[in-house]
Amino acid sequence: MKLVRYLSLFILIMITAHVHAQKGQLRFSLQYSYALPLGDFKTDVIGDASPRGVTGDFLFGVSNKVSLGVGLGYQDFYQKYPRSLYKTGNNEVTSAVLSNSVQIMPVLAKAEIHPMGGSHSPVQPYVSLGAGVGITTFTQYLGEFGGSDYTGKLMLQGGAGIAIPFGSASNSGFRLGANYNLVNYDKNGFGNFNNLNLQAGLYFPLR
Repeated sequence: MKLVRYLSLFILIMITAHVHAQKGQLRFSLQYSYALPLGDFKTDVIGDASPRGVTGDFLFGVSNKVSLGVGLGYQDFYQKYPRSLYKTGNNEVTSAVLSNSVQIMPVLAKAEIHPMGGSHSPVQPYVSLGAGVGITTFTQYLGEFGGSDYTGKLMLQGGAGIAIPFGSASNSGFRLGANYNLVNYDKNGFGNFNNLNLQAGLYFPLR
């Protein structure tokens, strides 16, 4: 019920916020994130998609078409594999259940470009770029043996999507988009935690 109250408050703020331009404005967006592991991350660590994610961006409009700011987020990946045989130390073979858990928390400097910024179009496309640190937690258990590793590595992000204002004079509305995330990881024989996340959420100005 608290979530319903918070969403109702967000919608009320958005409906009453009618801003004609983005320039000089600080805007916050909050998105639900559904992520798909890619490449070596998918084949070697996590094969399942993650429905457990959220992102938030604080962006300041330096012009009607360009915004700069910070992007934060959290994505939780998990997979438990069926019991199988694994080679362990001293050429031993162990029958065990393997479970992998990866959490990624991006802290990014971001730029977002709205080619139609300043217009009253009902659909506003955008592209975004981000660079910073991907803080990761990787936990692996083979049976009852295992542990966790924490690290922060370079993370790059490219995204695209659409913003749908609530009205022609409003700078608040819905967002739909996707981000391609390059997350470096070079420990335990694994090369990266790259993923694609699909997003849907809300944006509104902060006054």
